[in-house]
Amino acid sequence: MESFLIARAQELVIGGLLALFIPAVPDNMSKSDIFGGSELDLLGSCLMDMAKAVRLTSEAKVDAFNLPGYFTSSKELKALIERSQHFNIERMEILNNQKKYVSLRNPSMYSLFLRAALEGVIAKHFGNDIMDELFNRYTGKVAESSFFLNPEADKSIVLFVLLKNNN
Repeated sequence: MESFLIARAQELVIGGLLALFIPAVPDNMSKSDIFGGSELDLLGSCLMDMAKAVRLTSEAKVDAFNLPGYFTSSKELKALIERSQHFNIERMEILNNQKKYVSLRNPSMYSLFLRAALEGVIAKHFGNDIMDELFNRYTGKVAESSFFLNPEADKSIVLFVLLKNNN
């Protein structure tokens, strides 16, 4: 994130604004309670199933695939931005209210959402040929689980951050 902020500070004129939407977790949530890891574990399970049964990919290729993710808290993000000294925080707020949260209650919508986010990275490593099979399997596993379609299980938030370049 520090490298990202440095690069954006170099690109923006002094006084220029940078708007960010950042997946995050509430400040009081422990890192072990983060929802996103479960989604990726399920996707990894689908890839391993395909390696063992369908042979559309290999176990070695699955083992070599790494998709790191990190959900920051607003407190961590604020400290990082202030430490970088490239930007002033003009506004930072949580966008989603859990009571009004629009969840992806349909397994197909859930799968399409993840596919839209990750297809480029996955296709680069495994090739385009596995995409339909992978996300069909993922949709099936989501449908079998009560966890993924339950909006109460997702404790993540989205932060809106408006930064002003001060360099």
